[in-house]
Amino acid sequence: MLANNPFIVITSSGHEKVVDRVKEKVELQMQINEALKNGKIVVLKGSPGVGKSTLVNLIVNNLKKSQNVSVIREDFTPSVYNKLRSLNLGVIKKTLVILDDFNNVELLDKNSQEKVIKLMSELAEKAALLLIENRTEGVEKDFRRMHIEAVKFDITGLQRTDLRQLLTDRLNMVRDVPRDNIDPFTDDEFEKIYRKSGGNPRIALLICAALFDQKETSLI
Repeated sequence: MLANNPFIVITSSGHEKVVDRVKEKVELQMQINEALKNGKIVVLKGSPGVGKSTLVNLIVNNLKKSQNVSVIREDFTPSVYNKLRSLNLGVIKKTLVILDDFNNVELLDKNSQEKVIKLMSELAEKAALLLIENRTEGVEKDFRRMHIEAVKFDITGLQRTDLRQLLTDRLNMVRDVPRDNIDPFTDDEFEKIYRKSGGNPRIALLICAALFDQKETSLI
């Protein structure tokens, strides 16, 4: 019997393998590389928990190995505006500015929102910008209205094989001997988990946490 629930932590664990979104990672890396060359705004969009931060962390780790690229990462809040405005971006090092939760810009009044968008345009002349949003339609419509170029990059849920691997990795964290299966979950249960979560890792882990507890209780 599995003694501990490996699904309680719904964020990525340092002890598990990262499900490798090869296609998304390569495509986003290409967009960021292009932005670093020419100065550009990339807007990364996806629902909460779908894996945006994990994907960005993989790319940032690669960039940090390059001595010619510096990374500035902030959670976007109204107070960040002045900090961004006073950034001293050098000409020797290329810079990637990452703003998490950029959808918080909608908390500002319209005048303040326009100031932020204009600042993003000014920063893009000197650095690459990666804006991370949790909403389907957001800042890009403001960019279009103000004739500012931005590239939209959507990330969706995991494929079935990747989600199955994620669950297998979590289960192996509490198994005496690692196995390549999702026992105690059945294939039918996995399909229900996938349909309900849409492949969103965070939602899938929440469902698994509750289902796992039910199975453990039934064995007591």
